[in-house]
Amino acid sequence: MGKGLDIDVLRTFQAVARLGRFKDAADYVHRSPSAVTTQIQKLEEKIGQQLFTRSNQSVELTPSGRQLLSEATRFLMAHDRLLATLSPQQMTGKVRLGVPDGYAANLMSDFLPVFVASNPKLELEAVARSSAELIDLFARQRLDLAVAVSSDDWQQGEWLRSTQPRWAAAPGFSHDGSRPLPLALQLKGCPYREAALQALKAQGIAYRILLESANWHAVLACMRSGLAVGIVEGLESGDRSLAYVEGLGLPDFAEHHVYLLTDTSHHVAVHLNEMLKAAIQKDGVATTPHCWEGGAR
Repeated sequence: MGKGLDIDVLRTFQAVARLGRFKDAADYVHRSPSAVTTQIQKLEEKIGQQLFTRSNQSVELTPSGRQLLSEATRFLMAHDRLLATLSPQQMTGKVRLGVPDGYAANLMSDFLPVFVASNPKLELEAVARSSAELIDLFARQRLDLAVAVSSDDWQQGEWLRSTQPRWAAAPGFSHDGSRPLPLALQLKGCPYREAALQALKAQGIAYRILLESANWHAVLACMRSGLAVGIVEGLESGDRSLAYVEGLGLPDFAEHHVYLLTDTSHHVAVHLNEMLKAAIQKDGVATTPHCWEGGAR
């Protein structure tokens, strides 16, 4: 393989991987579809590996493509961060951030006000949705950064940390099994919801959804009332309103992972990436239990 990889070609590769179609990637990088196809073909020839499997409708990354995407994302992030350091200036323009519902309250009260105050000429737009919705919005270029959780091993985003969901309910909650287990869950798109329902079905445990809501605080209130079981990442020390559910034979959850998706071609997004990553990875950023949609310990 010859020395050096072209930055623009790596950005084109990243765009194809993110958008899943050569035409959409061409629009994104302001090139013709044929030019994008040529760039990808030359990149594949240069590294001696097929990066995509192609169909009439879309393309998917091969194992080699996933590995390159992970490395290319880190490289482009470091490249753009270096450029920003060499030419410091007050950030201007607009950046669109997506965070899961359970993170929104803490980020709005602790992290984002500091970021906005430090960059008065910057226009910030933030949305709180489920992880599935945020991934879709990012893929459709409606967000510049997105925090999301998944049980899968992703190459498209930066791994931030692992999470371990657990069943929780009001202290003393009991269920004799003669009736379906009452659940309080967030709407479809929450990865913990899907994991819970699949696990219950696999073990033949009958359940009914007593409450489903896009509002985590409504779900939390239902759990605290003693009416239903829900899912949390963790419980605050000293919080006596909820307890982990023991003795009901409920299935354990697989470990999940928190990822940060960033448009590396967006100068402000790259800057916000570092600050957001530090905030999420440190203890105490999100201390409310939730269905990931947050980061309780």
